[in-house]
Amino acid sequence: MDKLNELEVLVDRVLQDYKRLKEENEQLWNQMNEALSRIERLDKEKRELETLVENYRNSLTSLVERLQKIIGVTENAYEEKYHN
Repeated sequence: MDKLNELEVLVDRVLQDYKRLKEENEQLWNQMNEALSRIERLDKEKRELETLVENYRNSLTSLVERLQKIIGVTENAYEEKYHN
C-alpha cells in the first residue's frame, strides 16, 4: 500500500508540475508574441521616420540649390552693375 501511495503522490506532483510549466509556457509565448508585435510596430515607425528624414533631406537639398542659384544670379547682377 505504501508503494501505491508513493506512486499517487508522484503522479500528483508530476501533474502539478505539468500544469505550472504549461502556464509558464503560455505566459512566455504571450510575452514573445507581444515582443514580436512591438518589434513590428517599431520597425514600421522606423521606416516611416526614415521616409520623413529622406523627404526633409530632399527638401533641404532643393532649397540649397535654389539659394545657390539666387546667390549666383545676385552675384552676376552685382558684377555686371559695378564692374562693367
